[in-house]
Amino acid sequence: MRKTALITGPTSGIGRFTALELARRGYDLILVARNAAKAHELQREIGHSVNTGFIQCDLSSIASVKRAVDEIRDNYAQIDLLINNAGLIVQHRETTDDGIEMTFATNHVGPFILTIGLVDLLKAAESAKVVNVASEAHFFAFRYQTAKLANPPHYHDLVIYGRSKLANILFSNELSERLAPFGITSNAVHPGTVSSSFGGNGNGATAWFMKVFKPFFRTPEQAAAGIVHVATATELNDVTGQYFANGKPARSSAKAKSRALARELWAFSEALTESVLI
Repeated sequence: MRKTALITGPTSGIGRFTALELARRGYDLILVARNAAKAHELQREIGHSVNTGFIQCDLSSIASVKRAVDEIRDNYAQIDLLINNAGLIVQHRETTDDGIEMTFATNHVGPFILTIGLVDLLKAAESAKVVNVASEAHFFAFRYQTAKLANPPHYHDLVIYGRSKLANILFSNELSERLAPFGITSNAVHPGTVSSSFGGNGNGATAWFMKVFKPFFRTPEQAAAGIVHVATATELNDVTGQYFANGKPARSSAKAKSRALARELWAFSEALTESVLI
C-alpha cells in the first residue's frame, strides 16, 4: 500500500524539489498551497505515476487553515508523512486579518493549526512522521518572549524570522512528546541556507545577508535532499524530538532545548487559535 505525504509550500524552491523526490519514491501527495495555478502546474509535472491532490490554503489565515483541515479530513483516511515546509520572511511589519504578525502567523500559527487538526489522520497511519522545516536562523531569536510573538513591539526582519524558526523547533519538540505514545515521530530540520529568491529582495537585514553569503549557499535540490532523508530514512524511524541540519543531527540553541518554553508556546498557540490536542 502506497504511503501518503502532505507537504506545505510545495510550489517553489525547496518544497517543490521535496515534492518531486517524494513522488519519485512512490508517495501519493497532498499539496497544500496558496497558489492554485502553480499547484496544478506541479501536478502536471509529477504526472500520473502517483496520486496528487491539491488543497488550497493560506497559512497566514486561521480560517483558511481550518477550512483546509476540514477538506483534508473529508477526503483522506490517513497521512503517513506531514512536512511543514512553507515559510516566509517579511522585511517590513505586516499584520494578518487575525491581528497576528505575518511571519509568526505563516511560519508557526498556520502549521500549528494544520498539524493539530490532522493528528487523527497521523494516528491512522502506521508509524507516521512529522517533519518541521526550521532554520539555523533560530539562533537570531533575540529577546524571545512567548507572549509577544503575535504582536512584537519592535520589528527587525531577521530577528522576527529567527523567533518564528525557534517556535518551529519548540513546537516540533513538544509535538514529539505528545505523540510518542502513538508511535508518531516529530523532528525539526534546517535544510541549509538556499540560493533562491527567498528573502533575497529588498533592503532588509535578511536581504543583505542573502546577497553577501549567496556564493556559499546550497541549491534547492541539495536542501530538499536533507528533508527527504529525515522524512524517509529507515534508520531514523524511531528518532524523535531531534534537530537536524543538512540531514544530520545538529546542535540547536539553549532556548530550542527548553521544555518550559516548548510547553509555554504550546499553551499560547492553543489559546491564540482555539486548537486543542486531546
